[in-house]
Amino acid sequence: MGRPKGGAASSSSKKPKPKQKQRGGVDFKKYKHKVGRKLPPPKNATNTEIKSKAIVLPEQSMASERMGMAVNKRGLTLRELLQQTGHYNANVRRAALNGIKDIIVKHPTELKLHKVAIIEKLQERICDTDKVVRESLYNVLQSLIFPSLKEDNAISMRSTLFLLMANILNGTTHLSVDIQLMAFRFLELVVLNFPSSFSSYAEQTFNNFVAVLSNDRINLHDRNKLNSVLSGLGHCISLVAKAIENDDTSNQQAHNLSARELWKFTTDEDSAGGAFSMSNLLVKLQNLVQILINSVEVSASDLCAKSALDAQSSEALLSALHCLDLICRIFVHEVKKPQLKFPISKTQCGPDWLRSSLLVHLKNLWGVKRLFHGKGDDKFFIFNLRIAEIFLRSNVWIDNTVFSAEEFCLFVSSLFAKAKTLRNKDLIEMYLSPLITCIPGLISNAPDDSKGYLLEAFTDSFRDCKVDCKLMLPYLDAVGEMLLPEKTGIWLAENDSGVLGYHDAWIQELPGILLQSIDKAPLVTKVALELLLRIGQYFPTVDCGSLRPFIKLFGVESLPGTMDLGPFVKLPRDCQEFAISCLYYFPSLLPDIVGPLASACLSDVLEPTILFRVIEVLQSTYKAGSLHITEQLSFLLLLMARFRVHPGDLVTLEGSSKVSNWDTFKSLNHLILTSLSEMGDGSLVLELIWNNLSNAIAQKPSLHNMNGLFRIIVTLDAGTSKLMNGDVVKLIAGYLVDASLDLSKTIQFGFQPDKTRLFQYFIKPCTIMFDKNDKVLCSTLEILKSFVTGDDHLLSSLSNLNYPGELSCRVCVVTTILIFLCNDQKLHRNLSHGKSVIKGILEYIRHQLDSSVPDVTHAEKQKLKSAFEQLKTKALQLNCWARSELEGLSSAT
Repeated sequence: MGRPKGGAASSSSKKPKPKQKQRGGVDFKKYKHKVGRKLPPPKNATNTEIKSKAIVLPEQSMASERMGMAVNKRGLTLRELLQQTGHYNANVRRAALNGIKDIIVKHPTELKLHKVAIIEKLQERICDTDKVVRESLYNVLQSLIFPSLKEDNAISMRSTLFLLMANILNGTTHLSVDIQLMAFRFLELVVLNFPSSFSSYAEQTFNNFVAVLSNDRINLHDRNKLNSVLSGLGHCISLVAKAIENDDTSNQQAHNLSARELWKFTTDEDSAGGAFSMSNLLVKLQNLVQILINSVEVSASDLCAKSALDAQSSEALLSALHCLDLICRIFVHEVKKPQLKFPISKTQCGPDWLRSSLLVHLKNLWGVKRLFHGKGDDKFFIFNLRIAEIFLRSNVWIDNTVFSAEEFCLFVSSLFAKAKTLRNKDLIEMYLSPLITCIPGLISNAPDDSKGYLLEAFTDSFRDCKVDCKLMLPYLDAVGEMLLPEKTGIWLAENDSGVLGYHDAWIQELPGILLQSIDKAPLVTKVALELLLRIGQYFPTVDCGSLRPFIKLFGVESLPGTMDLGPFVKLPRDCQEFAISCLYYFPSLLPDIVGPLASACLSDVLEPTILFRVIEVLQSTYKAGSLHITEQLSFLLLLMARFRVHPGDLVTLEGSSKVSNWDTFKSLNHLILTSLSEMGDGSLVLELIWNNLSNAIAQKPSLHNMNGLFRIIVTLDAGTSKLMNGDVVKLIAGYLVDASLDLSKTIQFGFQPDKTRLFQYFIKPCTIMFDKNDKVLCSTLEILKSFVTGDDHLLSSLSNLNYPGELSCRVCVVTTILIFLCNDQKLHRNLSHGKSVIKGILEYIRHQLDSSVPDVTHAEKQKLKSAFEQLKTKALQLNCWARSELEGLSSAT
């Protein structure tokens, strides 16, 4: 048998090939991994995973404490910020100061509660090495802390300022120039806000000023930074100057108190408490003079050498000159003190001491001013102004060894001439004022041959000055000092015709200045008026021709007979008082002033007290013989005739205060009548005034004004025959009718008390005239009778109104007048002379009551009957006729 065929048999018969051995030895097994697949950990890896339960902690305590607390934008409290101000990192310190400022602005109570703690911590940063930190501290103190600290009492401030000043004074001696200069800025800030604290540290402060200004390194390399030092020095010296000046005013308690509070001067034996004596002060100021003048010389040379002015260097130079000016003021003040000795020189303080301590150094300063001569910039002119001011302080003790007096006067004159050409007027107003103030003293001490061009320059500058310029007040003060030596003690040669010529020129300018300043500079108006008043008091024979523009103050005649009011009525009351008082001392102007003055007095806006004051002054002027009697009479008559009375709807004696100006007119009336009675014999005065008075009456003024005019006649001569004039009698009758028109309407029901009192006021002067002159009474009764019968053309009405046409109204008006006349017992005798007229009036009324008379209504007859019975009753009381004369008259119809 053979082998079986097929695949199975054949495949099984094949044997697998043996694997070939790998060359090179055995290696680790290699695995193929897909990209991005995480590798499994090795078998021998250690599991480091830690499993624990979560721990839940409560809210942190620091976060809970911040709830409701004042924090800044970063969430820090004031305590944390104060701690960070001492951090070693400057950026952290800066941020802390800004955060403190933020908290104080948003939460002001934090500053009130922790003020002392804040200052105690912040004062450590005064000497901080970082400039930004120091500037930030300065701003916080200036804007927030010091304004709040001023509100505290002095006791609580003392300890706080002590720590602050200790660090400031330490900073002024610091080795770092920047810290040193910044410390002087802090010093100036404290002095400005708390001047009373300066005296305790004054000696050390001036020592530090001398040290820093003597530092050559600062003078040569940081000259521009000296501005802060010189500014602080100026404030410190100004405190000394102010205290010295206030200390001299021992007769003024207010000044003494402020001086003692500001500065407590002590003697050498009492200087242990921190304050120092005046002798030590003068020594330190004397040391500063030489340093300041050297600084001015160097700064002036540098400025003149530059093509353009440096603003900081200019301010530093001005500050140095200001300090020198203050020192000169102190030295000169001490020289003027009598019997004052100093241990430094063992000699009396006088001109010799002043020359040795001050003037010897000022020689160099006189040379500096030549450097600025001819320079075009306004600042150079300002430098020379400050230099001139320094020399003007001590010009009394300056002799020709320093410079000639003529040269100095020429220098000052050139400054006035230069001032008119400068562009910057604000600078001129700021710096020229001290020079103007010193001019009177300079002119009084200048040689005669040097006064002319100095006076000429001053006068030209005075004329060119505008009234709204700030220099106008110093000019007026200087003019007043030179015109009025009794008050100022500055005497000019009165026999010098040249000086007197300038006196007239100054006086001539005053009225124009006065009129221009009323709307532009009210303070100048007051000063000019006061100066004019003092001139009138001091120069009784002054030529008033140059003062004629003063008349325009009260009014100007625009057209013949038309007067326009001047600005006098709009002036403040004190200025009006000055202007009125001037009238007494300028009598030659009064004839032209009386008219405008009367127009001003008649203005409704003028206060009554000023009106009365004008009358009093003019009356005093008349009594002194400076005002003619006719002018005074015309003025008084004009006021009485034209004063506009506004009585209101109802005038009563009880409620007269409610009337607009009726009380004023009554007071004016009394004052005018009193003035007229003081002028002598009444009949003679009436003779002088009669023409004007009759013309005023003929103008038919109002009832009140006519009442005043009649009272003038009654006061001067009530029985004058001049009243027997047909026109005057018509005016009297018309006046009575007008006065009774309102009252007569109530005759049927009984007179009203308030209207009755008013009519009594109006009829009073007429009853006095009727009592003194029976002919005037009889003539008046005749005209009243004609008015009853309808002939009203005989009357001269004051109201220019048509009289009532009704018969009953006419009868009631006349009956009212006659009833009041009959009520006056003094008039019974004179009324008896006119009984025929009264009887005729009664008969006419009785006739109108007859039923046969047409056109008389029943209502009118009732009024006529009431008037008839009242008038008949009053007529029977006259006892001037037999009873049978009136028995036939009866109102029965």
